[in-house]
Amino acid sequence: MDLDKELQKYEIEFKKGFSKPLILFTLAEKPDYPFQISKTVREMTKDKISIVGSNIYPILTNMEKSGIIQGIKEEESRKRVYSLTGDGKDFLTSLQQTMKEFVDIIQEMIDA
Repeated sequence: MDLDKELQKYEIEFKKGFSKPLILFTLAEKPDYPFQISKTVREMTKDKISIVGSNIYPILTNMEKSGIIQGIKEEESRKRVYSLTGDGKDFLTSLQQTMKEFVDIIQEMIDA
């Protein structure tokens, strides 16, 4: 077994799992464009997580369909600016608590 390749697979899956929450954390700061959201995620994670353009659009579309974010098309351009909805803000508050509990449990397991 190639342990490096296996570790890389786990890392990819791990990062995928945090894409949506990181987008929400970014949008909690301010409404933004997909490119800037992706850039902010990269900066927040010190280049450890990158959500490329081809991946961010389907994620944003799904999140918009669920009602936690909204995209508003600017009149002067075809660009969409995304922001949290009221439900999205409530959801993020709950998600933050859930994630904190999960991270605490994982940290306990790592430390054991």
